[in-house]
Amino acid sequence: MKKRIIGLVMLGAIVLGLGGCASQGSETAETKSEPVKQEVEIAKEAVEIEFWHAMGGSKGEALKKLTDDFNTKNEDITVTLVNQGGYRDLFSKLMASAKANTLPTMTQIYCNRLSWYIDKGLVVDLKPYMTNKEYGLTTEDLKDIPSLFLDDGIWGENQYAFPFNKSQMVLYYNEDMLKSKNIAVPTNWEEWKIANEALTIDENKDGEPEIYGTVFANNISTDIAPWVKQSGGVIIDESTDQLNFDTLETKEAVEFLSGMIKDKIARTAGEDKHSNVPFVQGRAAMCVASTSAIPYIEKDISPDMNWFAAPLPAHKTNDQLYYGTNVATFTTASEEQRIASWKYMKYLTEAENTAFFAMETGYLPVRRSAREIPIYQKYIQEHPIKGVGLKSFDNGFQGTRIIGQINALDILGEELNEVFFNNKSVDEALKNAQTRGEKALKEVRNN
Repeated sequence: MKKRIIGLVMLGAIVLGLGGCASQGSETAETKSEPVKQEVEIAKEAVEIEFWHAMGGSKGEALKKLTDDFNTKNEDITVTLVNQGGYRDLFSKLMASAKANTLPTMTQIYCNRLSWYIDKGLVVDLKPYMTNKEYGLTTEDLKDIPSLFLDDGIWGENQYAFPFNKSQMVLYYNEDMLKSKNIAVPTNWEEWKIANEALTIDENKDGEPEIYGTVFANNISTDIAPWVKQSGGVIIDESTDQLNFDTLETKEAVEFLSGMIKDKIARTAGEDKHSNVPFVQGRAAMCVASTSAIPYIEKDISPDMNWFAAPLPAHKTNDQLYYGTNVATFTTASEEQRIASWKYMKYLTEAENTAFFAMETGYLPVRRSAREIPIYQKYIQEHPIKGVGLKSFDNGFQGTRIIGQINALDILGEELNEVFFNNKSVDEALKNAQTRGEKALKEVRNN
């Protein structure tokens, strides 16, 4: 167990009966007793903090390496990692612990989930620690963090979360398939649709293509934000706490996506579960997925297949969706634990450390200066696919963070499936999604 030295106490001891040649009963300057100063160390247990997370595999190993290094360099702090399974598992356990008043010191969390805890006064404002002269951030540090990452943790004047693992939604493509059809990587919606038409192959003409142009994730409603934003709208307006499911901009986005799905030139992952599965198996020329999927694609794809990635094709705007979790500290932590957790957050996101985490996981570094580190530059040169997500920071955005939005987006997903399977018109589905989504918001907030 690590100990922490918290101070030195000066104790005086009067030495009596010195003896020697001094006359008994007499006291001179030479024989007068003097206090003897002794240094006594008072030890105290290290500050212990518990960090709940959902990082498994190589991601968990990278986090453990950084945490072990932090613990070694900070003898007065012990960080204990607690893996809670997948994201859904983590969030369920956090909610249960909040109701039982047994929250950990800190957690990994999406800010659309964190909004509930903020509303309940359970999250620490990090501003006082970020601005502390001894262990805070400099002005240069703050400028070094892309605003789209830092702003994701800001509510009003308070900073309730700090960026941790970030990724971008991108378009993966099979270079060989595109080349065989003399198709360039699509940069806008029109080019994308044309490319999908050319790349889809249905050899036996049974209406079920052997190769689709593009495969989307099953949770297309959760990730529909970039297409709505590229249409000039916003799927959820955080400033007004308003769902915008039944709007012209959302309709434009849904008609574009559903049109390709109905025409059988694109599809959702379906039983493949993840959009990158048919892509690596050669059953799709392109797929839409996070840059965090790169390690899985590298692991499963044929070494003979040439592939790469690009930002999502643009439309009226070129907005690009970034997502990923942040780190937050709960108010149930002591002041000592709050300081320790902040120091740990800061350590995780220092340029060298966020670069290391990015190289090990496929996530993006959350510091601009990480790109200038020689070992990271060499890494990107050797793995150029890992550099795709670094190019769109200036036109990137992250999703909204209102309480209950996940439930509302799930409702939207149900309605969109009705459109994809030709059971409802776009107008009917979006109208129903708006009504049902608003009801879902109220139910969540009243529960």
